[in-house]
Amino acid sequence: MRSIIALTLFLLLMLSGGSAKPGGEPTVIITDTGSLQLSDGTMVPPFPKAGNWTKLQGKSSDRHETQHFIYLAPNEPPAIELYVTTDKRGDPPDGVFEVGMVLGFVQGFASKAGLTPEKPVFEEKGIGSGKVKRALVKLSDNRRKLWVQAYIFVRRPSLTFIAIRAQEPVPGEIENYLSGVVLKGARTGR
Repeated sequence: MRSIIALTLFLLLMLSGGSAKPGGEPTVIITDTGSLQLSDGTMVPPFPKAGNWTKLQGKSSDRHETQHFIYLAPNEPPAIELYVTTDKRGDPPDGVFEVGMVLGFVQGFASKAGLTPEKPVFEEKGIGSGKVKRALVKLSDNRRKLWVQAYIFVRRPSLTFIAIRAQEPVPGEIENYLSGVVLKGARTGR
């Protein structure tokens, strides 16, 4: 009987958008269909390219817990990356941490690649059933150009997608993919 009660409480937490892990970190599983499913019911589909999601080591601080996933296609660089971030204090989502994370990613990547980044400018856009903060950043030197695309779903937990392209991105490519993200139990921010 106790195991049934424990299982019922676990399922109720999962269905209500609660956390199944201590510290408020949402459970994220890679499903048999190749999607990522969050404990609040949010579903992130596979990228429209042969490959699969892989979980990498996330980071934790006193305030934020971040889980990191990349979508890998055979013999290619990552198609897209996803950071699932939870504010451990439970403050209303505002996207400030996520914007800072993208800025740090751009600066770090540019520095390692010997490129100079343009200053990222974020704008809001509706995609699918949610709103995102998005930025397109060109990194360059005298010989090369790369583009970093970033999309932040400001919610609890937040979803930050980052893609790096060697050619100027095709308009709408990432937005079309992100329109397939099914947001559930989301509490959106500003």
